Amino acid sequence: MIARHPAFAVKDADWFDAHLPGWRQSAGMRLFGTNMLFHNAASHQRLRKVMSPAFRPARLRALSEVVRTTVEHRLDLLEERARGDVVDLHELLTLPVTRSTGCALIGIPDEDGPFLYELVQPLLALLDPGTGLRALTRADRAAKTLRPYLDRLVAERRTRPRDDLASLAASSLGDDEAAAALALALAGGFDTTVTLLDHAISGLMTSPARASVASGDEEAVNAAVNEALRLASPIGLITRIARHEVTVGDVRVPAGQEVMAWICDAHRDHEHFPDPETFAPERPASRLLSFGSGPHYCLGAQLAKLEASFVLPAVLRRFPRMVPFGLPLPNDRMNVRGWTNFPVVLDP
Repeated sequence: MIARHPAFAVKDADWFDAHLPGWRQSAGMRLFGTNMLFHNAASHQRLRKVMSPAFRPARLRALSEVVRTTVEHRLDLLEERARGDVVDLHELLTLPVTRSTGCALIGIPDEDGPFLYELVQPLLALLDPGTGLRALTRADRAAKTLRPYLDRLVAERRTRPRDDLASLAASSLGDDEAAAALALALAGGFDTTVTLLDHAISGLMTSPARASVASGDEEAVNAAVNEALRLASPIGLITRIARHEVTVGDVRVPAGQEVMAWICDAHRDHEHFPDPETFAPERPASRLLSFGSGPHYCLGAQLAKLEASFVLPAVLRRFPRMVPFGLPLPNDRMNVRGWTNFPVVLDP
């Protein structure tokens, strides 16, 4: 896999300077295109080291109470709805849970979550191949609002630090790097995890594994999470640049060539996954690429699984007759993919 191949590197500032000479004039690219996803080797490790304490076991245990409380509160609100009504589970459960968890991780007031979520959406389009002028304009507009918010947060944490990611960034990074790190945390904390939750619940509603997950069986929950990550990886592709000429399989890749690896296609390889379009948690465990690989392996992977471990059993236990209603609407992104709604009937 090219994600770990030593001949390949991620795009970095030098690559952008050579191929997108005006990128430094883009507020969106300056904010989001300079986070640790776009750093290699020692530079990447330096930034990762700053953020990693926020994802250590002790911190995740503290966040688990936020997740549990939010899940129960959102389910209580759902129970107040007419049981035969169509409800949007994305808007009323999975998105609020991931927003609240992401805000708690970073150290942001929960009430700011919806506002920040809307600002992050245009930035995620920058991860799509061939991003056009219209998307860049929207990203710039969002960044010009988001950056002052993050700057104020960093400045506050430098004088009054707390046990949160914002304080880690504020204490160890300059203004630009701190803002980029927090923008990345917002994007990762909101969108990728909600996609995992949506697809896991959707698959389980018609799966024989539903009862086991509803009972809280840890092995069943983990299997459902892994299968959702396989079938609908929140990150659709990764890009790398060849450091020097290299042959991958029977393909010669010249030095400097950009290569895209489609995670979603790899997870549907018939040689590794029989009947790959089917949600089947019972299939044998296999190595997945959804959280990346090697030095760039997702820092938030365990937090995403923690959220799923609360959400999946709880929603299936509360609404044992819940069924899907029509098809969810996908977003318009190629890379950070997901749904914009998730209609279900709680008790048909």
